Amino acid sequence: MSFAKKIATSVAATAMMVGMPALADYPEKPVKIMVGFSAGGATDTTSRGFASYMHEAPTMNGLPAYIVNLPGASGQKAAKAVLDEEADGYTLYMINIGTFIAAELAKGDDRPYHVPEDFVNLGCASQLVTSLQVHTSNPATTMQEFIDNAKASGEEITWGTSGATTMHATIGHIFFDANGIKHKKVPFKGGSKARAALVSQSVEAVFGGVNTTVGFEEDIRALASAGAERDPMAPDLPTFSEQGTEGIEFTGLMCLFGKAGIPDEVKADVGAAIAHVAGLDGFSRFMSKNALSTFNIDAEAAAAAQDTMYKVMGPVVAEIIKNQ
Repeated sequence: MSFAKKIATSVAATAMMVGMPALADYPEKPVKIMVGFSAGGATDTTSRGFASYMHEAPTMNGLPAYIVNLPGASGQKAAKAVLDEEADGYTLYMINIGTFIAAELAKGDDRPYHVPEDFVNLGCASQLVTSLQVHTSNPATTMQEFIDNAKASGEEITWGTSGATTMHATIGHIFFDANGIKHKKVPFKGGSKARAALVSQSVEAVFGGVNTTVGFEEDIRALASAGAERDPMAPDLPTFSEQGTEGIEFTGLMCLFGKAGIPDEVKADVGAAIAHVAGLDGFSRFMSKNALSTFNIDAEAAAAAQDTMYKVMGPVVAEIIKNQ
């Protein structure tokens, strides 16, 4: 090739490179976080707190995140909306893995998705702890008193929860069925709506997040919490097992999910952002005010916890479906 042709080729290649758009670093626009429940519950509170600090993470280029609430079907409506978007990391989904998996399992063969195949867990920054709650006018001050009173009445107990197939609902079913109490579940689109029903005494009890009682102590009394250990945000509240009821020793890690197929570099950036926000004093203070704890679990550990939750909840949900 002549020198003139080499120059011409070089100039043409340079012109092509100039004409091509440069690959932008993620993110180059705000990130949307979908929430499958109404405002005021633990999922919404955690999501809003997290989103308000996400821009401070070095991997987020100073760009903000914002929340879109799309309540319905125990979070599945919002989850399906995420699957309708591109797998580019600009539409994410926050939910606790207990509810995410319970809602899927409840659908059986009609499930709209399979979490491990259709979503990627990017990491977790908090957890959701279920509690049995009653109105303060209820004479029961312990879980055993509640059980004894319910059995003595012989009547059906009407109880509320944040959705038909949430983790809270699953734990509620276990409790009532294990203790032989006749019951009727009333699902709401979020923990705040279930709380409102309890405050107005439209239901006799609620299985909901420990955090939803904060600020409502004059109206709501929590009797027990799920989990192998006491909720660090409510250290005076005994667990179910401490009060004699076994089989409810699980809580739901609150995690951020993306649609399966998002690029590895995006997964890494979001994972780093989760770790950064979880370590911020401001985020910790915000969560503490709402009776929610903060910690960081990376994507690998979160996926392992997810697998464990399938093993724990699978038989429970199958039994609930069989008995309905």
